[in-house]
Amino acid sequence: MNPPAIDDWGLLLGECIHNLRSSLDNLAFALARLRRDPPEQPSKIAFPIFGVRTEFERRGRANIDQLPEKAAALIELIQPFQRDGSAGKGTPDLDALIHLQRLSNTDKHRIPPVVLIAPTDISHSVQVEFYSDEDAAANVPPDTIVWAGPLEADVVLLEHKTNRPIASVSGRFDGQAILAVETPEGFERVETYVQGIKSYTGLVVDQFRQFF
Repeated sequence: MNPPAIDDWGLLLGECIHNLRSSLDNLAFALARLRRDPPEQPSKIAFPIFGVRTEFERRGRANIDQLPEKAAALIELIQPFQRDGSAGKGTPDLDALIHLQRLSNTDKHRIPPVVLIAPTDISHSVQVEFYSDEDAAANVPPDTIVWAGPLEADVVLLEHKTNRPIASVSGRFDGQAILAVETPEGFERVETYVQGIKSYTGLVVDQFRQFF
């Protein structure tokens, strides 16, 4: 089986993220049905995800006020804003739910997350021959720029600048790359990143099995 084209990875990633985010909203609706079936205001039910408590109080709490009290309290307990920066809890910005929410919003309201080929291991060598020893000495140390960002069309991988005429030049550029998605922390391998979000979403859902 051939892997999908690189241009398709962004759409596939968006589809995965959409399904994971929707599963949490579906969970919130199922919990609301335990209190009243059908819920009185179904369009106002959602699974809130907030990294700031004041924003949760202002915009998120209303999404769970139709749920059983214990279920609503549990949703509040696992909100990313509960992370206080300690070694055990970490910070809200690193919470997998925050990453899920960010990717979901990007996919729905802007464009699918851009999946890039991010280089990992890079090695290069350049041999430059000048017409005289004086010209060679004037170019020590060598002025070389190696591209370490995402690989895209027309990117210059290796640039070597000299201030004297060159008699000849040869070199080699080797590298390995991965499919990656850009996050606030940098480029992350797509498979690892999505698997981490998926696993954490599963753990969140498991917390509510007690209600069913």
